[in-house]
Amino acid sequence: MPKRADIEKILLIGSGPIIIGQACEFDYSGTQACHALRQEGYDVVTTQLGVHALSLIYEQDFHVIFTDLNLPDASGLDIITEARKRIPSPQVILITAFASIETAVDAIKRGAYDYLTKPLSPDKVRVTTRRVIEKLTLTEQLDLLRQEVSQCFGFENMVGKSQCMYELRKTILYAAKSTGSVVITGESGTGKELVARAIHYNSNRKDNPFVPVNCAAISKDLIESELFGYAKGAFTGALRDKVGFIELSGGGSLFLDEIGETAPDFQVKLLRVIQNGEFNRVGEASFKKVDTRFIAATNKDLKKAITEGSFREDLFYRLHVISIHLSPLRERREDIPLLALYFLNKYLQKYPDNKVIDLATEAVEALTNYDYPGNVRELENAIEHALIFGHGDHITLDALPVAISGASRRGREGSNAVKSIPNTTLIKPMKIAKYEFERDLITSALIRCEGNISKAARLLDIHRQNLQLKIKEFDIDVDSLK
Repeated sequence: MPKRADIEKILLIGSGPIIIGQACEFDYSGTQACHALRQEGYDVVTTQLGVHALSLIYEQDFHVIFTDLNLPDASGLDIITEARKRIPSPQVILITAFASIETAVDAIKRGAYDYLTKPLSPDKVRVTTRRVIEKLTLTEQLDLLRQEVSQCFGFENMVGKSQCMYELRKTILYAAKSTGSVVITGESGTGKELVARAIHYNSNRKDNPFVPVNCAAISKDLIESELFGYAKGAFTGALRDKVGFIELSGGGSLFLDEIGETAPDFQVKLLRVIQNGEFNRVGEASFKKVDTRFIAATNKDLKKAITEGSFREDLFYRLHVISIHLSPLRERREDIPLLALYFLNKYLQKYPDNKVIDLATEAVEALTNYDYPGNVRELENAIEHALIFGHGDHITLDALPVAISGASRRGREGSNAVKSIPNTTLIKPMKIAKYEFERDLITSALIRCEGNISKAARLLDIHRQNLQLKIKEFDIDVDSLK
């Protein structure tokens, strides 16, 4: 497909009035079709001979080609064949005065976009061309989206220089080249879904769906119908057929996060799908074939769950073709400064007006020494928090969340041989301190969001109505913050 240009280029090939039945013979530039397309703003090129048309096709990038079936020196079918060899190839529409099913089938097999019969009105030409251009635009947008998605989940986003990160990249590459099931283990926040996506988007399934499912978020009563789908009338409320997540992931990958939270009776049915590649919707007797890759993740010890009887051993081994363990962030501290800079660059794009250009040394030390019970997710949130509440061109210790900055200060105080007695005169009653902290936090969020309450609520991760109540409670003048 030619790259999108400011003006789409169209080639009209024919030895007579192939577009408009009563148009001027042998003069394409004077036909109503040519005029109609040029009125639409297209760059139109015309020719009467097949050999000249092929020369033009190989010399120039055309988005759409209209060709007559019968040319003085060639067949329109041959034009289709040769045009489709062109990289990128244009969309070809065959025109003929005599409709024939055989010719139409042959044209489509050779790669024609459409098959039209004469005579055609200018409106028909315009509509057909517009439809082709819209298809080309959507195709290009989809290609760009696929490229962006692949880049988002490529190895360049596996940030870190530690040995375990080096091994992880190698394992992902091996896993991507295979078709075996994968189990990813690790603490919450270590990036299990990111690894699952990296496997999918670096595999030959990347152009097909990646379907993530959080098993812990679906009740045990609903998980079967959500994954397998259901037939109309299967149960009360099943008013129509529903496609399940397994079927949606056909040709791609199904990511089952928190697989350890599923019940053994569901695990039996899941095992059958993995083993046989077939399933049936709830309330439906017939089986459907499915080609999907299963990637599971858990923060549980599945072997312990097997011993306790909450996880099936046969499913465990069926999933464990490839096993990937993600180390907690506290075990790869050398990666923390790199990750912090990565997230800083990421959120500077989200907050382009922010003046921050780097991290202060004391902030890097505090970030590196913190234990991160929430792992990489907690580090990412800490950097965004620091950008929101920080001042100046460097993220300082004071801009970091209290959990991190406080731990750093306590560490420094603990390293002193003599500890100073705290100045109790600076300590406020808990109720007053809490009131002032909440008020300042909400005010800062509203300033950052230019008085937009909905955006501030999302930033603070609270409901909009709750934020409105707090604004009223603290008597904050939102209009003055816009």
